[in-house]
Amino acid sequence: MPFLAPIVTAVAGWVGTTLAAGGIGAMLLRLGGSLLLSYASQALMPKPKTPARTVTVRAPVMPRDMVYGRARKGGVIVFLHASGAKSQFVHLVVVLAAHRVKAIGAVWFEGEMAVNAAGVAQGRWAGKVTLEKRLGGEDQTAFASLMANLPEMWTAEHRLAGCAAIYLRLAYDQDAFPGGIPNIAVDIEGKDDILDPRTGIRGYSENAALCLADYMAHPRFGIGAAIGAGDGIDAAALIEGLTGSGWIWQSLFGAPPGTEPPPEEVADGGIEPRYACNGVVSLAQDPKTVIEAMLSAMAGRVAHAGGAWRLMAGAYRLPEITLTADDVRAGGMVLATRVSRAASFNAVRGQFVSPENDWQADDFPAVTSEVYRAEDGGEEVWRDLSLPFTISSSAAQRLAKIELERARRQMSLRIAGKLSAWAAAVGETVMLDYARWGFAAKPFEVQSVSLDLTAAGDGAALLPELVLRETSPLVYDWDASEEAIYAAAPRTTLPSAFDVPPPGVPQVQEELYVTRDGAGVKALARLEWTAAASGFVSQYQIEARRAGAGADDWALQARTDATSLEIRDIAPGAWEFRVKALSVLGVSSEWRTTSAEILGLSAPPAALTGLTLQTAGGLAILKWQRSPDADVRLGGNIVIRHSGEATPSWAASYSMDRVSGNEAIAVLPLKPGAYLLRAEDSGGRLGPMVSVATAGAQALAFAPLTHLEAAPQFSGTHAGTATRDGALTLGAAAMLDDWSDLDAVASFDWEGGVVAEGIYSFAAGIDFGAVTRARLRSVIAVAGFAVFDRIDARAALLDAWEDFDGAEGAEVDVVLEFRETDDDPGGPGPAWSGWSRIDGHEIEARAVQARAILRTADAAFAPRVSALGLHADGVS
Repeated sequence: MPFLAPIVTAVAGWVGTTLAAGGIGAMLLRLGGSLLLSYASQALMPKPKTPARTVTVRAPVMPRDMVYGRARKGGVIVFLHASGAKSQFVHLVVVLAAHRVKAIGAVWFEGEMAVNAAGVAQGRWAGKVTLEKRLGGEDQTAFASLMANLPEMWTAEHRLAGCAAIYLRLAYDQDAFPGGIPNIAVDIEGKDDILDPRTGIRGYSENAALCLADYMAHPRFGIGAAIGAGDGIDAAALIEGLTGSGWIWQSLFGAPPGTEPPPEEVADGGIEPRYACNGVVSLAQDPKTVIEAMLSAMAGRVAHAGGAWRLMAGAYRLPEITLTADDVRAGGMVLATRVSRAASFNAVRGQFVSPENDWQADDFPAVTSEVYRAEDGGEEVWRDLSLPFTISSSAAQRLAKIELERARRQMSLRIAGKLSAWAAAVGETVMLDYARWGFAAKPFEVQSVSLDLTAAGDGAALLPELVLRETSPLVYDWDASEEAIYAAAPRTTLPSAFDVPPPGVPQVQEELYVTRDGAGVKALARLEWTAAASGFVSQYQIEARRAGAGADDWALQARTDATSLEIRDIAPGAWEFRVKALSVLGVSSEWRTTSAEILGLSAPPAALTGLTLQTAGGLAILKWQRSPDADVRLGGNIVIRHSGEATPSWAASYSMDRVSGNEAIAVLPLKPGAYLLRAEDSGGRLGPMVSVATAGAQALAFAPLTHLEAAPQFSGTHAGTATRDGALTLGAAAMLDDWSDLDAVASFDWEGGVVAEGIYSFAAGIDFGAVTRARLRSVIAVAGFAVFDRIDARAALLDAWEDFDGAEGAEVDVVLEFRETDDDPGGPGPAWSGWSRIDGHEIEARAVQARAILRTADAAFAPRVSALGLHADGVS
């Protein structure tokens, strides 16, 4: 080494002078270099703590992060503010890295993708999250949307220059954010200003050597070892390290210097770089710890020699120097054939960062050797390996195998060499020929080189001292068949806190109820649904709105832990109801919706049930079950009519009585025919008709005395009544003189409909000749008809007619009344009683008179009375 001669001469002269002047008997000055190993290679060194990558924090002082390669990480919240009329919007600015990055990808809330890489909110966060990104350029602008939303708090000067960051605006929603602000993690492709000395271009890279060189060269965050600088990183050694496997690839494959090595095959048939760096550097860690951690990604070494740094990826470097006994001073070789038990192991296990496990640390398949285990007496001795910058299971196994194979080459050698041995550089491989120990071209890796300046006679000698460790090309040998398939830990079967099963579709039943004070009747809707299939559902939320209303018109009705609900005092109409389940965290399920028509008080009453008839002493005793409708029992009636027709109908009947809706019994005169009953609610709406028939038989026999019969001439006095086709009916509502347009008259008989009420007075009464006891009974045959209904006007077929006579819907009635006197009806001024209704009545009188009152509830319908009579009977 001719260039060393002046240095050696000068140093030797200086040392000799120092020794003579100072009288120091033993002074040792070491010059040279040694390897800085990755912490994976340092058996007794405490392992650095891997920071929680995916946690976003808010703190006044936090160390900055640097991101190399790909990572999913949290950040630091540097701005937090709520806005909106109800503080429903939360604005966050999260700083992710202290440098420019290549890309910011998807955003994750509590481990679930909330915003995809394109910036579109997903799932339950859709429409509730907006995102803006800044990659960290020195010239980047402030968040435009944040300035628009909060102009008084975020201005154009708030650029966060040099910091990669995101701005999130969260819109409050209990289902999306049940626990408040979620933990935020972001996918990042990291630092993109990494210098590649082969091209002189800066950009994004996952090359482990480039990433380490970038960190070490950083003047602020690293150690300021600039690439190519005299006291920085050796550029030539770095270019060799960039190949990922060193000179062996160039030698074996003829690749030019600095060329990337062929990628490694993996067990699933793909390929990947031999070494890659993907991870996060926390600047809270000291540079030595960071460098050692980054070296673990490439099984690498860093050597500091001659004031410069040399970076070397894990590779077998072909030897260029052979050392022999001629290069060693007498007695200058010390051999250690084994390492201590504490430093020895025969199996490697550990953790890497697994993207398949949500970027959390996970165990890679362990690397073991039955051969090495046998060498250690059958005992399995483990070495734990932490790889925080490795995200591939296959790469982790390759690194673990390198670590195992290096450790099993346990022979180390300390050489006190002659000056010729100085040619061996730290980190290189040398061959050693030493026949005495059986070494013939045995490869060793140079781990350290130092120059020892020692006293030698009257002068000083500056001689090298080397520490070597045996190595082999097999240390770095790898085949895809050696890889064990990695499977991330299986997902647990615990239910997701955000996946709440919905309840069943609600079923709606309508009921009426009497208010607590008994003052009125109102409607309620009873909703019932099946429970959600989850033990974590704490309650259900029920909402309602009018059918066809807007999305914002849903009104909260209640929250309940039951599976039914009564909505009281609900207005009639078409309604929509929906129900959802709420978990113990307040997270909602999907809505289950149904619709229903609420009739309320407009619903007709239900049919009466249990109708029976008993007779006793000329009376008909009717009984029935009390109406189930509250608006019948309160404010309603039971309407009772009678019909003598063979097929009774409401339109062909006349009224007998009207009792309170809360009653369940009525006593009426006994008449042959059918008694018809309908419930009438407080609004006048009638329910379905029920009937019971009787022959009118009595135990006590009666004989006819006399009778009055008005049909078919109806020759008595008409007041609002008229005779039509041998039947008595109501007269027209409009007179001929009132017709304004003759051509527009729909019916000449009933123009304007019929009058609501008319009275027909019998032409004659009954005179018994003397005061007589008699039973009076009325005989009525009536049917309703539509006055404007004409067969020619009906378009439907005959079979489709609901009623041939057009009586459907007719609400008509005929009541027969009488009055009596004990005087001679032909004499002067007989004293008549008042008019009373007559269905069946016993009297003691000289004479009676009769009249019929005809009524209709609708001017379009009229009664047609075909039989109208009053019969007087005596006991036989």
